[in-house]
Amino acid sequence: MKYKSSTSLLISIGLHLIVGVIGFFYWFKVVPSQHKDTMDAFFTEVEKPKTKRIIQPKRPQIRKQTTQSTNQPQMKILTSNQPVTHRGVVSAAEATAFEPFEKVNLGEGLAPSTTSVKFEGAPRIQRGVEQPIKKQKKAPERIKSRLVKFIEAQEGPQRIVYCVDLSASMQDLADRKLKKILDIMQDSLTFLEPHDSFNIVAFSTELVVYQNKFVPVTEETVEVSSAYLVDIKSQIRTKGTDHDMLTVLTETAQTSPTIVVLFSDGIPTSITQPDLTLVGSHAKGNGKVFAMGIGMAPDYPGAVMLKQLSIVSDGDFWLVDR
Repeated sequence: MKYKSSTSLLISIGLHLIVGVIGFFYWFKVVPSQHKDTMDAFFTEVEKPKTKRIIQPKRPQIRKQTTQSTNQPQMKILTSNQPVTHRGVVSAAEATAFEPFEKVNLGEGLAPSTTSVKFEGAPRIQRGVEQPIKKQKKAPERIKSRLVKFIEAQEGPQRIVYCVDLSASMQDLADRKLKKILDIMQDSLTFLEPHDSFNIVAFSTELVVYQNKFVPVTEETVEVSSAYLVDIKSQIRTKGTDHDMLTVLTETAQTSPTIVVLFSDGIPTSITQPDLTLVGSHAKGNGKVFAMGIGMAPDYPGAVMLKQLSIVSDGDFWLVDR
């Protein structure tokens, strides 16, 4: 009976301890919650995920696929029909021999070997000596005179007559000035094209014609004609009645030239006073007249005649020393 009461006492004490512990934790959990405290807080708006904009490239296809067949042999990869091994490698029944390729020993490295190629007829180059590169010099561009530019401006084949006035009124002309005119004529001959042709006329007391027909343009004819122009003064006589440029133009019109290169002082010997009305009739049939003068002023009567002659024939007038 005493044993039972002791057990009951122990059970009672244990239950009271359990209730006390539960009450202790409940007191600290419930009672403090009755106090009102403050809490700082801020709210933020969650940003929506940005959508990445994909811009289509301007060139959707840089290189088109070509379907053209070439003559080059196609390389095929040979595989085996054997099943996959436990290592995941397809084993070939027999090794495939690639005959077109050279055998490479992997133990010797992959550095390319030095080879020597011999070219027949190639110049020898010493090793260690840098050969300088020689630049080819451009040929200097030839200066074109006003006469050459006038001839080149005409279309199609040209028949040109070079007329040189060596009449009595030109005897006082300095040799250097006459040489300058002849040099210009010689230079223009070298610019003529193969389909052109030319002739030379000198006039003083007589009319001296170089050839009885137009001369074709070749290297030989140009060289010989240039030498004739240099010595043209010796081809005429100075005693007698002079021809003037108007009578010479009447003679040259019979050959129907396309251009007449006329060097003169412009003073007709057949009349005492130059008459501009006569120029138009004598210019007919001579194509375009390229008149040249030297040693005279632009208002000199002869210069006025030469200029008028070039105007009525749709040609040009050039005072060389001005």
